[in-house]
Amino acid sequence: MDPFLIDVALALPSGGTFQYAVPEALRERAALGKRVAVSVRSRRMIGYLVGFSTERAVAEVKAIESVVDDSPVLSPELLELTRWMASHYLCSWGQAIEAALPAPFKKGRFLMKSRPGKVPAAASAEAPDPGPRVLTADQERAYRLILGDLVARRFAGHLLYGITGSGKTEVYMHLIRELLAAGRGAIVLVPEISLTPQTVDRFRARFGDCLAVVHSRLAQARRVEEWHRIRSGAARVVVGARSAVFSPVRDLGLIVIDEEHDHSYKQEETPRYHTRDVAAARCRIERAVLLLGSATPSLESYHAAEEGRLGLERLPERIERRPLPEVEIVDLRRNEAAGRDRIFSTALEKAVRDCLGKKEQAMLLLNRRGFATHLHCASCGYVSQCPNCRISLVYHYDKAALFCHLCQYRQTPERLCPACRKHPLHYFGIGTQKVESEASRLFPGARIARMDADSTARKDSHETILRAFRKGEVDILIGTQMIAKGHDFPNVSLIGVISADTALHIPDFRAAERTFDLLTQVAGRAGRGDVPGRVVIQTYVPHHYAIRSAKDHDYLEFYAQEMEFRRELGMPPCAHLVKVAAAGASEREVARQTLLFARFLERRLPEGVKLMGPAPEIVSKEMGQFRWNLYLKGPSPEAIHPALRQALEEFKKTEKARVAFTIDVDPQS
Repeated sequence: MDPFLIDVALALPSGGTFQYAVPEALRERAALGKRVAVSVRSRRMIGYLVGFSTERAVAEVKAIESVVDDSPVLSPELLELTRWMASHYLCSWGQAIEAALPAPFKKGRFLMKSRPGKVPAAASAEAPDPGPRVLTADQERAYRLILGDLVARRFAGHLLYGITGSGKTEVYMHLIRELLAAGRGAIVLVPEISLTPQTVDRFRARFGDCLAVVHSRLAQARRVEEWHRIRSGAARVVVGARSAVFSPVRDLGLIVIDEEHDHSYKQEETPRYHTRDVAAARCRIERAVLLLGSATPSLESYHAAEEGRLGLERLPERIERRPLPEVEIVDLRRNEAAGRDRIFSTALEKAVRDCLGKKEQAMLLLNRRGFATHLHCASCGYVSQCPNCRISLVYHYDKAALFCHLCQYRQTPERLCPACRKHPLHYFGIGTQKVESEASRLFPGARIARMDADSTARKDSHETILRAFRKGEVDILIGTQMIAKGHDFPNVSLIGVISADTALHIPDFRAAERTFDLLTQVAGRAGRGDVPGRVVIQTYVPHHYAIRSAKDHDYLEFYAQEMEFRRELGMPPCAHLVKVAAAGASEREVARQTLLFARFLERRLPEGVKLMGPAPEIVSKEMGQFRWNLYLKGPSPEAIHPALRQALEEFKKTEKARVAFTIDVDPQS
């Protein structure tokens, strides 16, 4: 008699599933979505039961060792979603599944026991709510349009384009309240949950015990506990970062992606998924509604709305019709022409003094941490570099050391140039630490705090800094893009941008979009209470359309100009990109294999798909690995995938590859 055969997905690079037999003693326990322990080349692995077979795939089929769970860890809907991910992102099904589960599940820990399906009363009853706020006419219009799709239980996507402070979150909460009343659930995604504690607090105040919070900083046991609360129905509203899109919410009705333009929604490890696209696929599978919200929508989303693939709802005014802050552009070229080479222009220094004199608060943005960006010898041209990565080392004043911001290599700075041994090294460039130092000198009575990756390395340090600022214990908050993300501080009257150009000249077709987003978002932190807001932006390119549009709070003007640029280049959203990256310990071998693969691939490309490259990465060496890449451009990922998948499989058979190839669908840089 043929054995009982199953298909098992494993988190291995191979794209297919693996066939195993189930011993008779375990057959009653075998079910789709359960974890099984299997042997793979003499090592034990946890796999996922994803199908049943009627015929042997090989002559000898190994038997599984055990069925780990009493009940499945993956619902049929999540199995379908992860299968779509494997196909779309060119990874294995097992890799996609492991992206959807809490880390302990991947090691066979935390057995899934059968649990009663009864939903606690607190989850099915109307959630605790203090009298939701009355919606404005614009909010009400958007709410009603989206509610129609929720009530009809049909898949739909909507873009809620609302200026900063226009009340997008209140629309989300009104929709969720209706879902809870109907016994359904929702997922709300935020870019970085540690940076948006106010958002979590608002949802907790509104929805009480119905809320679960999911993010990577939770202790593993706590994360599993939250997972069980969600799966059992005890928690019907989930707020979390990227990975919360996989939360096992019962009867899912809505996925909200707040600040949908934010680049942290892109996963940079295999599988390299974009949360927006995964959420859309999940909503399609579960007949739920996808709601994207932003004051600066991604070009992909606004383009989709223009084409009718997303509904478009607008919130054009701030709550209580508060005015947007006035924005002043300071041309730093004039400062230099006048012989002034200072971090703070005269205009910004005066604005800070006025702000402090009124007992109001200021936020100062520079999207570059550290004290000096590099050490340089003016005589021989030497620049201190990381031995593991081809980037300059950044000087950190508080630790009196040079650091690599990629691999964390540390080095004590030398006084004399190590190359020529004749001249001292000079500190060039500025980072947030240098801004903090200069602000302390200029404004000696001010209470100053800094918020960047260095000052927030310890657990809960984000919340500590933000809480002190909210309570008025800090007058000036200096930071990187962290301070631009969704904060609401009523006493902030001034935003100062030390340099608007840090990302503008990077060789990346999204550079202007990122600059506009950051400037608009950080400007939106001012004037959110009764205190009028003001923004001072320092730049060497005041004529650039990204800066001009940010000054005027004019997203549509920026969108029109940027789309013209993208159409000329044939770049997203006018096309789709797939990146093939190669990495290895030998620079020569990485270059050779990438060039070989490019020629191998080019002969197999269908009409309408173009090969760009290969070339070294911008950072051509990282953590000891040399890196090259090439790009494929076509009308859709589906037009690119078949040829790429076939070429990779054939190339690996013909070439003894000593480099690692990775695929990134719709790369963000």
